[in-house]
Amino acid sequence: MTWFKDLWFITSFYLQRCHWLSLDVVAGAMLTHVIASRLPDGHGRVSWASTLCVGIAVFCIYVIDRLLDNHKSSPNTTPRHHFHAKNEGILIKVIAALGVVGLLCLFWLPKQMFLVGVGLAFLVGLYLLVVFNISFAHQFLLFKEVLVAIIYTTGIWGTTLVASTTISWENSTFMLLFGLVAFQNLLLFSWFESFDVEEGYSLAIIWGTETITNILGWLFIVIVIAAICVVIFTIHRFCVRTAIVVTLMSLGLHLIKLQSKQVHANEQYRWLGDGVFLLALWLL
Repeated sequence: MTWFKDLWFITSFYLQRCHWLSLDVVAGAMLTHVIASRLPDGHGRVSWASTLCVGIAVFCIYVIDRLLDNHKSSPNTTPRHHFHAKNEGILIKVIAALGVVGLLCLFWLPKQMFLVGVGLAFLVGLYLLVVFNISFAHQFLLFKEVLVAIIYTTGIWGTTLVASTTISWENSTFMLLFGLVAFQNLLLFSWFESFDVEEGYSLAIIWGTETITNILGWLFIVIVIAAICVVIFTIHRFCVRTAIVVTLMSLGLHLIKLQSKQVHANEQYRWLGDGVFLLALWLL
């Protein structure tokens, strides 16, 4: 069984690096964008250029954010930040190359998507600037979980909705639901981090773990009730399947919270929490 242990070690090694690079988040974002494009009947047109741009944007935002973290006066000491610091030169080249690919994709993007992308690029640039200058922006960063969830949701769904000739109530509802799941994900991570860091600017640290626990509980209830309403009132089977996936995503995050003691070690909650977005594979 030596070969099996070696294979498991190699697989775990590369999966961990992929997680540190947030490739699971990138995959989840691209999957969500495809689902958003196919709503409401599952036959909507999917723009490959837009989907690729979403993946590139998410990857670059996460990597740049960590690279900036490493240059703060009090840099983060997590394994993922160490990995980014060690490979900073390579990552900068990768970001530059992906930036060129993203620019080339613009030739295939509808005008409306391009305008949304420019607006989001400005907001993301402003966010990263504020994050880097945390000395004067700590009050603003108290709501970073909300802001990141909005940017994430707008980037995925906004580019899809502006290119649609008609927007159904299901599209708008799922945009809200996926945004709430993204917020639930970020708030859950903030809740876990509050046990490791006594001082900081996350909502969990400022509001307290008990308040965040209540908010997470209500988020789960609201998402499930709204998903059930979609199942009852929609006429599209694809929307029914999407509502089930959204429910499972939120349920997965809720279970991670309930099993916090088991998944806290080695930040297991992170790859589990980001992995719930891969449930959208069922909808392809």
